[in-house]
Amino acid sequence: MFRRIQRLVLLAFLPSLAHAQAANRVECGMREMSWARQRTRGPSHARQYRQSRDPRLVRGNDVCIQCHSQGRAVTNPILGRYYDWPVGNSAGQRPADYWQPEELKHGTTDFYQFADLTAHKNRMQGNDFVQSNMYHRQICCFDCHDVHSNENESNLRERGNALCLGCHTRRNAAGLKGTVSEHTHHGESRPGSQGTACHMPLIEQTIRGSYVAAHTFRFISPVETEQSGIPNPCTSCHAGKTNAWAIEALRRWEGASPWRVSN
Repeated sequence: MFRRIQRLVLLAFLPSLAHAQAANRVECGMREMSWARQRTRGPSHARQYRQSRDPRLVRGNDVCIQCHSQGRAVTNPILGRYYDWPVGNSAGQRPADYWQPEELKHGTTDFYQFADLTAHKNRMQGNDFVQSNMYHRQICCFDCHDVHSNENESNLRERGNALCLGCHTRRNAAGLKGTVSEHTHHGESRPGSQGTACHMPLIEQTIRGSYVAAHTFRFISPVETEQSGIPNPCTSCHAGKTNAWAIEALRRWEGASPWRVSN
């Protein structure tokens, strides 16, 4: 009950709490990611999607995604300079009037994206997030992150699997059907049993040696590494092992479809 009340309070007041909010300044802006989906899924899907979502949830996510995403100011150049955030926008305005998200293209690997549309560079968590089932289910950034607390890494509300398992319970269709070890096929105390190890691999980079977790939350198979070069969590952790080794290991997993995990 407390979490529900806390969520409602955040929905009501989040725009005024944004740690990056700056009205009508060049330094900051805001993004409407429901409009951004039009760039990759088509206008018809975008219209249906907007109608199905609570606008407060969209705006709540936009407060974070305005900075944690990649795009261009619609009015570039501005005073002779080019900016890659929504210049001039503030909470309550229509972000699409100020913001053009980076256009992602299936099958292309470049500075911004991998071939499957997973972000390639840092500060694109929002570009990832709007593709995810989490976003489709109206999960908000502040369900996992508390920007006013640095008690945990990345301002997370809980540590490790405690955060994921708070929602992914056995009563949840997307929850565990057994123990953590049975789900991950790793010892429960091992790094490979962390939900983020498989579903949020550290593959997005801008600064050399500094990687950020993917926010599509989907498992990237080593088959996709073979096909398009996107890093997978198996061989990223098991250094020195090949994709062929990882594919064969996944096919032997009990309790999981070999076609689902290895294709």
